[in-house]
Formats: sequence, C-alpha cells, structure tokens
Amino acid sequence: MKHTTLLDARKRFRRPGRRQRGLTQLELQALSGVDRTCISKLEANADPNPKFETVRKLEAALQLRPGTLVFGPAQGAEAR
Repeated sequence: MKHTTLLDARKRFRRPGRRQRGLTQLELQALSGVDRTCISKLEANADPNPKFETVRKLEAALQLRPGTLVFGPAQGAEAR
C-alpha cells in the first residue's frame, strides 16, 4: 500500500479544485481564508509542504470531504 503524504495533495489540487467550480483564486481565498499566493503556489506545485490546516480549509471551501485532496476522490467524495 502506497503511503500518501500532504505532498501528494498539491498534485491533486487542480483536479477536484477551483477551476471545476469556476472560481478564481481570489474567490477561493475569500471562501477558504487561505491567501491567494498560497493557493497559487499550491497549484503551481511550488509549495513542497502544505500545512494540514491549509488543505483542510481548501477542502471545506471546495465542498470536498476531508481527505479528498490527500487521498483522492476514491477515498473522499463530494460532500454535497
């Protein structure tokens, strides 16, 4: 079984992310409380260690179940 880390979350960020929901980075910032520059770095794979709380806030703002950005949509699914 592959061990998944928060590093894997950044690779999945765009798939179930803001673009599918038609959100800009500024809109996601307003919804999540995560700074736009952090969102930009995460999307560009420039943040090697996203904090758990950051990932959790983004999942909540994107209406994803906890763990979706870390474990993928097979483990986490749309919350709503």
